[in-house]
Amino acid sequence: MPAAPPLARPSLRSATGHPTRRRFAVGAGALTLGGLLAACGSDDRPTAAGSGAKNSGTVDFAYQDFRAKLPADPQRVVALDPRTGMEFAVLAGYPVIAGYRLEKGNHLAERVPKGYRTLEGNETEPSAESILAQDPDLLVVGEEWWQYYKERKLLTQDIAPVLVVGGGFSPHWRRHTEQQLTRLGRAPRAKEQLDAYDTRLAAARQEVGRLLKGRKIAVAGAQKPQFWAQTNSFYLAVARDLGMELMFYDPEREPGGESNRFFGLERLDVFAPADLIILQNPDDPATKAKTWQQLPAVRAGRVAPLNYYSNAGLAFTATALLDELVSAAKLLG
Repeated sequence: MPAAPPLARPSLRSATGHPTRRRFAVGAGALTLGGLLAACGSDDRPTAAGSGAKNSGTVDFAYQDFRAKLPADPQRVVALDPRTGMEFAVLAGYPVIAGYRLEKGNHLAERVPKGYRTLEGNETEPSAESILAQDPDLLVVGEEWWQYYKERKLLTQDIAPVLVVGGGFSPHWRRHTEQQLTRLGRAPRAKEQLDAYDTRLAAARQEVGRLLKGRKIAVAGAQKPQFWAQTNSFYLAVARDLGMELMFYDPEREPGGESNRFFGLERLDVFAPADLIILQNPDDPATKAKTWQQLPAVRAGRVAPLNYYSNAGLAFTATALLDELVSAAKLLG
C-alpha cells in the first residue's frame, strides 16, 4: 500500500507526518476521488521554461513533474486539501466555492470567500458525489495528495482540469509561490504576498531579535514512544529567516517528514542544549516521560506549541507562521 500523504488532518497523523491507514469509501454508485482525478492531469515531464502562456482562455501550465491545460480565469474552484491546495487557490485569487472543513487553527479559514461550502467526507475519505455536485471548472490539490490519489489507480472519469501545487514541506516556499503564480499569469499576486511577508519579517525581527541572540532552538514533535526533530523543512526556513539558531538543522537532508530525526525516550538528552523547544503534539503521552520533564527548557516552561496548520505551505502560511514564532520567542524573555 502506498504511503499516505503528509498533509492529512491532525487526528490522522503519525510521528512521521503521515496519516494512519484509512480506507476510501467505495460503495455502489460511488466514484473514488483518485479515479476521478486520474484523467485530469498528465504524468509527462514538463516542457521547457516558458509554459504559462494564455491561449483562448486557457493556460498551458507546467511545473516540476506536472503539466496541464487549465482555465485562465476559473469561476468554480474546488480545493481538494485544506493546506497547500487551499492556500494556493486563495493566493491565486481564485473564487473557491468549496473544499473540506477548515479546522480550528487553520489561518486559511479567514481567507476563504463568502458562500464557501464544505464538502462531504474529507481528504482521506472523499465524497466524489459531493465534488461533482459543485460543478467545478478547476480542482486544486497539493502534490502529496495528487501522488496519493494516483497511486491508488482507481476509477477514471473527467470532472474538471486539476492544478497540482508544488511546495508543501519545501524550504523553498518563496520559489514555489513565485514561479507557480507567474506561470499562471498571476505574478503581481506573488509579488504582493511576498512583499507582505518581507514586511512582517522585518517587524518580527525588530520585535524579538534581541531575545534570539545566542539562544538555541529545537523544532520537534512527540508521539509515544518517541520524539522527532525537524532537520530541513518549510517551518525551519521561516524560523531561520527570523534569525533562530536551530538545533538539528541539516540543509543536506531531503525536505519533508521523512527527513526528521527520531529519538527514543532514553535519548532525550539531545534536547538538553535547547533554550526553547517548539513542539508538535505537546499533550502527547510521551511528554510525561521523566527524561522529557527533566530537560532544562521544559523545566523552565520554555516549550511552545507547534501549530500543525503552519507546518507546511506557501506565502500566506509563512506570514502566519511568523506571528506564531514571535509568540514562541517571547518565552525567552
